[in-house]
Amino acid sequence: MKRASAYAVLATELEAFRLLPWPVLAMHVGADPISKTVDVEGEELQLEVRVSMAETRQQAVKITAVAFGPSHLQMERLEESVTVAKHDTIQSPH
Repeated sequence: MKRASAYAVLATELEAFRLLPWPVLAMHVGADPISKTVDVEGEELQLEVRVSMAETRQQAVKITAVAFGPSHLQMERLEESVTVAKHDTIQSPH
C-alpha cells in the first residue's frame, strides 16, 4: 500500500463525512460501516467508514475511516479518525 496516497484518500473521506449535516451523521451512528473499493495509483483499496458516539461530554460523533491494502502476504491497514461536535453544543470562549 502506498501509505501517503492512502492517507490522502482517508483524509478526503473524513472531510466529506465531517461536512455532512448533523442529522445525516446521527443516522450513521451504530449502523454498518460504509464500504467501497477505490483505485489508488493502480492499487485497489477497500475503504470503510464508521460513525459512533464520541466519548466526550458534548454531543459528538467519532468518524473512523480505515483503508485495507491489497497485500495477500500481510494485513495492510491504515486508520484515521475525527471527532465532530454537534454545532449548537460547541461552547464559545467567554
